[in-house]
Amino acid sequence: MTHLATIDPVQAALLLSIAAIAGLLRALIVHRTAVRREEEHTHRIRIIVEGSMPVHRAAVVRAGAELEAASWPPPEAMRRRPRRARDR
Repeated sequence: MTHLATIDPVQAALLLSIAAIAGLLRALIVHRTAVRREEEHTHRIRIIVEGSMPVHRAAVVRAGAELEAASWPPPEAMRRRPRRARDR
C-alpha cells in the first residue's frame, strides 16, 4: 500500500475543506478589490465631471482617464516578482 492510503479520511476531508475555504476567500478578496477599485474610479470621474460644462465633458473624462492610466505601473511590472537577496 502507498503512504496516501494510510491517511485518515477525516484528516483528508479537513485538508480539502481548508483548501476550498482558502480558495473561496482568495476569490472573494480579489472580487472585492476589483469592486472597490471600480467604485473609486467612478467617484473620481464624478468629481472631475461635476465642475465641467456639458459640451466639454467628453474631453474632461478622456483627460482624467489618461491621467489615471499614467499613474498605474505597466502590467508586466506588476507581474514581476521582487528579486530575493540570494538571487542577486
